[in-house]
Amino acid sequence: MYRTIMVPLDGSSFSEHALPLALRAARLSDASLHLVCVSDSDQHHTDTTTIDTQPESAYLARIADRLAANWHGPIETTLLDGAVTESIAAYAESHRVDLVVMTTHGRGVLSRAWLGSVADRLSRRLPMPMVLVRPHKNNPADSANPPSINQLLIPLDGSELSEQIVAHAIALGRLTDATYTLFQTIAIFTPDYGVGIYPPTDVDIAAWMKMAQQYLDRIATGMRAEGLQVQTEVFVGFAATSILDYARDHAVDLIAIETHGRSGVARLVLGSVADKIVRGAGVPVLLHRPQSATTAP
Repeated sequence: MYRTIMVPLDGSSFSEHALPLALRAARLSDASLHLVCVSDSDQHHTDTTTIDTQPESAYLARIADRLAANWHGPIETTLLDGAVTESIAAYAESHRVDLVVMTTHGRGVLSRAWLGSVADRLSRRLPMPMVLVRPHKNNPADSANPPSINQLLIPLDGSELSEQIVAHAIALGRLTDATYTLFQTIAIFTPDYGVGIYPPTDVDIAAWMKMAQQYLDRIATGMRAEGLQVQTEVFVGFAATSILDYARDHAVDLIAIETHGRSGVARLVLGSVADKIVRGAGVPVLLHRPQSATTAP
């Protein structure tokens, strides 16, 4: 259960697309909602998506008042100062934030498009899970009609690192009695193509799929023992493509994935499967950096 949920905002309508989901999670878990914005007083913008030209503190107050119309729980607003990533991370850690919800891009200080942005740097630094929401230009954020969190897709790769996302996915899914799909891809690549699993040419793919199914069944059994509804899927192909296709074809509401997996090496999210999922998913993505990778460079 969440006690504190944080939403970084930057004054843009894009950044506010994180609010409906954050508000729903706060309402269902009886958590406090923390809205933060980093001072951007030295910036000058002409972006027409900007919805407020007042000082950031007044902007935050106005957003809080708007949210209060749909929820009577505690809302705190804080204007931060300093480097963007460092300020947000320091606040999240000092206030023991349980969940961060933010959009993948906005404008102003949070507008480094997609990953390579503040969202990317935070996902590689924060110890708590974060939900990244992709804003849709022609679909304004509506706090009165939050997105569904009923079907969660959890890609796993067979490693203990990847399995750390399961507990975080369950915590979010319990709020709405969601169903879960555990998913594993048998990735067959040539060594000169990219990162993946490189089986010898005589490997029995059916045997690999059986092993993957047994692995997912083991995880699923533990989840079902907690009273959760769980199904499993094993695919052969490219990991990111298989995950995105399945999410689209099966009306998945949220994808939950660790930022690191099989190797245990502290690779950046950028260029990994998690990065491709965030870039390509039309639904929110729950990201978490596994514990053994939090102290890696």
